[in-house]
Amino acid sequence: MVLFLAVAGCADPGTEPAAARPEPAGPSAAGFDPAAVLAEFDTADSAASKAGDGEKLAVWETGPALQNSLAGVKRARLSKRVLPGFKHQDAVFAVSESCFVTAARMAVDGEDRPRADAGHFVRSADGRWQLSHHVMVSDELVAATGAFRRATAHPTDELLDAARRTALTGEVFNRSIAGPADTTVLARSAVLDDQLAAGWSIYTQQMEAASMRVDRRLTASEWAPCAAKADDGVVGFLTLNVVDTIVSTRDGADAVLAPPAPDLLATGRTTAVKAHTITVSRVEVFLVKAPQDGPATVLGLTDAATEITATD
Repeated sequence: MVLFLAVAGCADPGTEPAAARPEPAGPSAAGFDPAAVLAEFDTADSAASKAGDGEKLAVWETGPALQNSLAGVKRARLSKRVLPGFKHQDAVFAVSESCFVTAARMAVDGEDRPRADAGHFVRSADGRWQLSHHVMVSDELVAATGAFRRATAHPTDELLDAARRTALTGEVFNRSIAGPADTTVLARSAVLDDQLAAGWSIYTQQMEAASMRVDRRLTASEWAPCAAKADDGVVGFLTLNVVDTIVSTRDGADAVLAPPAPDLLATGRTTAVKAHTITVSRVEVFLVKAPQDGPATVLGLTDAATEITATD
């Protein structure tokens, strides 16, 4: 894992890791101990993050967690930074046979105070446990993840019906681009409304000032396989795949993304991209708490660019 809004890791900047076929890592599913899985994950994944080793990260990570990690390591490498190691503390778990959800304090090398962290692990076909989703959680929301102590893990589609999942997916995306808020579906939260959406508004204004327009569209969405069910609601992970399309607003001119644009660093690029149309693919992960009645809340999120495409 790499730590910005989450934790991550990767190989050469701009290069996806080779398909890793390591020995099964972690305890087997039969009678497995999630605390042992997490401890082994901390040792191996922390070392892979610090080394920037994409193949080793792919042993312990998959899905959006791995995509986020790859972006974070590319950014760190091009910024000439070494990623810190980490270790989970006081973890609690909601467990099923094929996946488990965990909340913990995360001690990060070089930092005085542990961070709050939530993750989702899945079991691969060959028996390995891998981190698939991951977000950091603000201190004031730690109590919400502490409810995992009384939680059990179940398939997300059994805990949240299709209508509610669809409504939440649409509202999360709409709010992420500073759209009108339906607070009967999703309550206001600092991390979504005051950080992600506010950042989007500033970004679009900056692009307009540079004679460019950027439009964001949702291309795919998926809820993590398992969610944690507690007395006060359901806590689950929602992934959005979005694409930003950037064009110039000046006739005949190209759009330009130039350093130090964060999306360039996240995709391993050191030089400007100039083209008629530039598209940036992104992966966003949201930790959502949904009570039985009333609006849901976004507890934490990650956002990372994964690919830039230029079209003349």
